[in-house]
Amino acid sequence: MFKKTLVAAALATASMGANAYQIGENNDFNVEVYGVAAISVVSYGDAIGGDVNPELNKGPVIENESRIGFRAGKAMTENIDVFMQVESGYVDNVDWGHGGVHGGVLGFRDTFVGLKGDWGKVRFGRVLTPMYEIIDWPYANPGLGASWDWGGDVAYYYDRQSNTIRYDSPSFGNFNFALAVGRDDDANPSSQSSSGQDNASKDSYFYGAAAHYRFADMVTLHAGLEAAQDFRGSADVDTFGWLVGFEASLPAGFGLAAAYKSGESKDKTGATTVKSEQDSYSVIGQYWAGSLGFKLGYTANLESEVEGVKQSDEDSIISGQVMYVVNGFVPYLRVAQRDIIDWRGENDDIVVRVGLEYGF
Repeated sequence: MFKKTLVAAALATASMGANAYQIGENNDFNVEVYGVAAISVVSYGDAIGGDVNPELNKGPVIENESRIGFRAGKAMTENIDVFMQVESGYVDNVDWGHGGVHGGVLGFRDTFVGLKGDWGKVRFGRVLTPMYEIIDWPYANPGLGASWDWGGDVAYYYDRQSNTIRYDSPSFGNFNFALAVGRDDDANPSSQSSSGQDNASKDSYFYGAAAHYRFADMVTLHAGLEAAQDFRGSADVDTFGWLVGFEASLPAGFGLAAAYKSGESKDKTGATTVKSEQDSYSVIGQYWAGSLGFKLGYTANLESEVEGVKQSDEDSIISGQVMYVVNGFVPYLRVAQRDIIDWRGENDDIVVRVGLEYGF
């Protein structure tokens, strides 16, 4: 049970009088605490360029991807419920793209206030875009994110975004969809407050949609698209991307998922427009024998093109994982061969990760 401190209780009593209450006591507002405890030991292989920059080769480290969140909700009218969520990011994550905000702070992941009813639900605040929600799951696991998720040489979609309004429909039989519109947040650290808070860019907007259809209780089809103007606060840079994919539950414990995404960026400088394009794909197979599971995934960013000229910047990851579910705990071993291009340049290495996760 939650307890307020004496100071907080005194302040609340002074400001709210007879309406003051302690969270979890004398309160008909349903509150849920949830999260994930996730610790892993990971060894990154020697990156190309490590001889020139030895600091890139740091050896094994402990990575902490634990997070915690709070959900609450209450009926406002007979047909409308108010619901809300505040969720922290992974303890060890840092968002360098937005001023180095530490991931462990509350509000780093999906944090919003929403309304829902038989007509669906709408959320206001910080949420996943409809297209990125598909990119992230099921096509980035196990360990494919450095290429499929945030890799590649042409940036054309957002991920988790503040300043967003997102609508999710109810199910119409086996079909449902999502729509979103939002403002960009300025990725220039020099324009941010000391707390790392993002400032919306004046003319930067994005629009997204996703659709899902399940049939035969075995196969689910996914599709998404997203368009943006002044992408990530960059004036005169417009983007568009789309994705199609499926996931299938096959007999005897087997499963298969695959997706293809494509995007473009148009950079307008004066009377000149430079168009960049890049395609990517991801394929994942899995097998479960009771509580024992295996996953094998492969993803690749194909060569990008700038005004139709190929850039020889393709990259890829192949990754395998074995895991076991015991009393809600999931210990796992993951090994990945990564041939990618990231902030360090070319990065060709083997990554080994041993971890334990528990959701509560």
